Amino acid sequence: MTNAPPASSARGPWHRAPSITRLLAVTFVAVAVVGTVIQIAVWRSARSTQDAMLHLSRELDAAQRLTTSPAIDTQLDATRDLAAEAADDAIQAAAATTVIFAAMLAVLAIGLWYNRRRLAQPFARVTAALARVTAGDYMERLDETAPDEFGVLSRGINRMAASLAWRDRMHEYLAGLLTALNTPAGEGAGLRQALGVLGGATGAAAMVLYLPSFDANEWTPAVASGVEAQGVGRPIVRELVGDRPESRELLGSAANEAREKLRIAGSPPAVLTLVPLRIGGRLVGLLALFSAAALTPDQRAALEIALPNLTIACERESAHRRTRRQAAETRRAATYLEDQSDELTRLNTELERASEMKSQFLANISHELRTPLNSIIGFSEMLLTEDLGPLSETQRDFLATVARNGRHLLELINDLLDLSKIEAGRLSLQAETLDLGTMLRDAAESVRAQLEQRRHHLDLQRQILLNLLSNAIKFTNDGGRITMTARLDDGGRLARVAVTDTGIGISAEDQTKLFQEFVQLDAAASRRYEGTGLGLALSRRLVEQHGGTMGVDSAVGRGSTFWFTLPVERGH
Repeated sequence: MTNAPPASSARGPWHRAPSITRLLAVTFVAVAVVGTVIQIAVWRSARSTQDAMLHLSRELDAAQRLTTSPAIDTQLDATRDLAAEAADDAIQAAAATTVIFAAMLAVLAIGLWYNRRRLAQPFARVTAALARVTAGDYMERLDETAPDEFGVLSRGINRMAASLAWRDRMHEYLAGLLTALNTPAGEGAGLRQALGVLGGATGAAAMVLYLPSFDANEWTPAVASGVEAQGVGRPIVRELVGDRPESRELLGSAANEAREKLRIAGSPPAVLTLVPLRIGGRLVGLLALFSAAALTPDQRAALEIALPNLTIACERESAHRRTRRQAAETRRAATYLEDQSDELTRLNTELERASEMKSQFLANISHELRTPLNSIIGFSEMLLTEDLGPLSETQRDFLATVARNGRHLLELINDLLDLSKIEAGRLSLQAETLDLGTMLRDAAESVRAQLEQRRHHLDLQRQILLNLLSNAIKFTNDGGRITMTARLDDGGRLARVAVTDTGIGISAEDQTKLFQEFVQLDAAASRRYEGTGLGLALSRRLVEQHGGTMGVDSAVGRGSTFWFTLPVERGH
C-alpha cells in the first residue's frame, strides 16, 4: 500500500522549522532593519555635528581676524579646539555604534546559523517522521544517535512506529484469522485456513489440531499441516495436557517422546509447542505446533491473540460433528421407528381381528353354554322342591351345590357376554328413572345373606353396585364394616356412590392392575379369594357406557373405597 506524502513536506524547511527558529530569524531581521535606521540617523547626526563644528570654526576664524586682543584670540582658539573635538567625537561615536551594531548582527547571525544546524534541521526530521507515522508509513526510522533530546525523541518515535507497525500486522493477521474461522463449520475447511494464517504469524513449519471424536472415543486430527497424524486415545491426551491451562514448549527428547505418543509421522522441527484449548476448564481441542526455534515474544503474542477465537471455532466444529452424528442417529431411529410402526400397524390389525373373533367366540359360546346351564339350574331347583319325591340329606346337599355352582357359572357367562357386547359396541343402554335410596336398599338386600354369613355390619349412608358390594364382602375379614354412601357432586350434576370397607386394602402399585379383564391381584394357584377378575372391569365399562367414571382410594391394611359417578338427568 502506498501512503501519500504528508502535507507538511511540501511546505519547505522554513515552515517545518520550530517556532523559536522563526522567532530568531524575525528578530534578526528586525534588529538589522532598526539598527540600520539608527545607524543612518547616527551618521547623519555626526555629519551634521561635524559640519556645524566646521562652520563654527570658520566663523571663529573670521572673528579672530577682526580682533586684536590677545585674550580674545586665546578664547577663540580654545573654542575652535572644542569644536574640532566635538566633530571628531561625533564621528567616532557613529563609528563605534556601527561597529557594535555589526558585532551584534554577527552574533545574531551565528546564533541563527547554530540554531538552524542543531535545532531546526533535527526538528524538521522529527516532524517529518511524525507526519509519516500519522499517514500510516511505519517503515522509515530516525537516527537514534542524535545528541541530547533529539536522540530520546528519535528512539521514542522509532519504538512508536515499530509498535504501530506490529499492531497493524496483528490487525491484518486477526482479520484474516477471523475470516477463516467464520466460514461455515464442517469438513475442517475454516480450521485449515485459520491454521495457515496462524502458521504465517508464528513461523510454525507444521501444525496438528486435535478434536474429540465421540464415535471412536478418542482425539482425532481435524487438521494437519506439514505432517501426518493419527488419532490418539484420551488417556494420552490427559497425560500430555493434564489440567494445565497454559501452553508449554518441549525440546529434544521430550519433543520426540510427545510426538511419538501423538502418533505424528515424519521428522518435524525440533521444538514442539502443545497448546490446550479450553472453555470453562473443559478441554475442547489440542493444538501442536512444530517450529525450528522457540517462539519469539511477538510470535507468542500472535498465538495468544488467536487462541480465544480458535477455541470457539473448535467448539463449534465439535458441536457440528455432534449434530451431524445425532442427525444420522435420528434418521436411523426414524427409519427403525417407521419399520416398527408398520409392524405395530400390522400387529394391531391382527389384534383387532383376533379381538373381534374373541368377542364373537365369547358371544357364541356364552349363548351355547347358557341354554344347557339354565336346564341344569332349573332341574336342580325343581328336584330341591321335592315335588318329585323326597330327598336324602346327601342328595339335597349335592343338588344345592350343583344349583349354586350353576348360578355362579351363569353369572360368569353373563359377565363375559356383557363384556363382549361392550367391546363389540353392541351393548344398548336404556335410560330409566330410578330412586337412588331404593337402589341402595335393594342392593343391600341382595347381599344380606353374605353379610350375615361373614357377620359384617352394613351402614347405608344394582349390577355395578352389587359387584362393589361383593368385592367388599369378599376382601373384608369377618366382623368388619362396610359402608355404602351416595351424594350429589359438581353442583348436583353428578351422583357419586361409594362402597367403603375395612378390609385388607390395596397397595399403590397393585391399584394400577385393577379394572383389567381377567386380572386378579392374587394370581397364585393357592389363592385365598375366588373370582375371575371380570367384576371390576365390567363395572368400569358399564359406568363409562353411562357417561360416568370409576376409581378407588386404598392403602394396605386400611381398607378400600371404590366409587363411581353417574350423570344426573335434569328434571329428575
